[in-house]
Amino acid sequence: MPLGKEKSQVTRREDILAQATDAFVTHGYAGTSMADLARVIGIQKASLYHHFPSKQALFIACVTEGYDGAVRALTALRQDATLSDPERIRAAMDEIYRINLTTAAGRMAPLIAEVAPTIPEVAVAFHGGFISNTYAAVTGMIEDGIARGSFAPIDTLGMQHLIFGPVITLALCREMTARFPDRDAIYPVDRIRESHIDLILRLLAMKD
Repeated sequence: MPLGKEKSQVTRREDILAQATDAFVTHGYAGTSMADLARVIGIQKASLYHHFPSKQALFIACVTEGYDGAVRALTALRQDATLSDPERIRAAMDEIYRINLTTAAGRMAPLIAEVAPTIPEVAVAFHGGFISNTYAAVTGMIEDGIARGSFAPIDTLGMQHLIFGPVITLALCREMTARFPDRDAIYPVDRIRESHIDLILRLLAMKD
């Protein structure tokens, strides 16, 4: 396959996923058909089925590929030797907040929770593609810091949930109040993020 054509196909797939993600977030899974998606994207329905055999397959691709950037970023952070261990955790938490609160893929979290009970493959794909990989990257950073003496020995499983849980809760709350005119006053992201990061770093630094 010519390189230009291959790049064009990759770009087209990324464009389809980006627009499909926006449509799913706006209209929900049940409220979005392949015909709707083809019309929004600007291609024939048959062409959309050529890329993705079903709406479920397209939704799963949006879920898994939409988070790839975050997984790569966190993996790279763990390997970044220019950062101290606390700086690495801070950068990782900044990325976790970014992907969950400022991107369309992050906004799919409530929709994933809605769809997963009836389509278990969605939960399997989301857990395997995003949750397990991001948890592993952050846990690795904590374990590295403990080994180097930067952090106190701590239950890494419990710390995982202390890091990720509040971010997911905040994302869900902001989606539920998306039409509130004072949403940013109720859930001020920057203030919450900085308080959360400060708390985590204090816990990691505590020594017996």
